Amino acid sequence: MEEIPTQAADEKAKRELVKKFRVTADDARRIETKAARAGLTFSEYCRRAALDKPLVEKVPQELRRTIALAGSNLNQLTRLANAGKLNSISAARLTELVDRLLETLK
Repeated sequence: MEEIPTQAADEKAKRELVKKFRVTADDARRIETKAARAGLTFSEYCRRAALDKPLVEKVPQELRRTIALAGSNLNQLTRLANAGKLNSISAARLTELVDRLLETLK
């Protein structure tokens, strides 16, 4: 039975060839920016794009921290509301806070 190389084996393969391509300065800056957002090198970003592999921008550390804190606060408010201990805040105010959080995340 013939063994089919896995993706992991392909990624570990030594890259022997160097291929060059021309881009405008503006295109190069845009690619570099997108690569940085994805946490990839210029070469790896171009390779993945050319081979239709997933390209996902990473969420900055500070934004992840902010989202985690907001989620924690929302979870605490939900627990209090479900326990009937959230009398001092109106539903309208809570909705406003959630809407502000969602707007921040956009």
